[in-house]
Amino acid sequence: MKYLARASEEDVTRFFNELFNLAALAKEEDNWTPVETFLEGWEDLLSQRLRPPIAYDTTPWAPFTKQLSRAKIAALSTGAIYIQGQPPFNTDGDWSYREIPLDTPLEHFRVAHTHYDINGVAEDIDAVLPIHRLLELEADQIIGQAQSPTFSFMGYIPDPSGLIEATGPEVAERLKEEGVDGVVIGTT
Repeated sequence: MKYLARASEEDVTRFFNELFNLAALAKEEDNWTPVETFLEGWEDLLSQRLRPPIAYDTTPWAPFTKQLSRAKIAALSTGAIYIQGQPPFNTDGDWSYREIPLDTPLEHFRVAHTHYDINGVAEDIDAVLPIHRLLELEADQIIGQAQSPTFSFMGYIPDPSGLIEATGPEVAERLKEEGVDGVVIGTT
């Protein structure tokens, strides 16, 4: 059922019509196997449509070899955090990002997301954007430096092509240019 939310209206109508007919026959014949087969087939079909648009032959992994107490670390978020004065994220799906300076006052933080419960974030911004924890790690000399600004994305991106082709590489390049050694990601 979760996959039907992203299916076309035509597919949803076809699904329920076929399911209703099969269920009526199954009840009449006391044989639910065709219904199970039907549901499995639709699940396979719809999940295939949701596969990522690209695939990688190798995993882009680089072992972390620098001493953490000398490393520059950034905090990223997929929680659609933005600050007062910035445009909010489009809650229907948005692959843009917002710069978040680490010294932003708490009362300036905003959230534009309708696909997770934001009550916890309203109480503690660090639940999805751990910048204050990062600053504490820097103060305690556990990490060498906390990167500012940091970046926030929206985690709800039905079509991730813009993230994959534009904004993701742009933020990665900016972090690389700033000499960032690692990233902590706060997810929703």
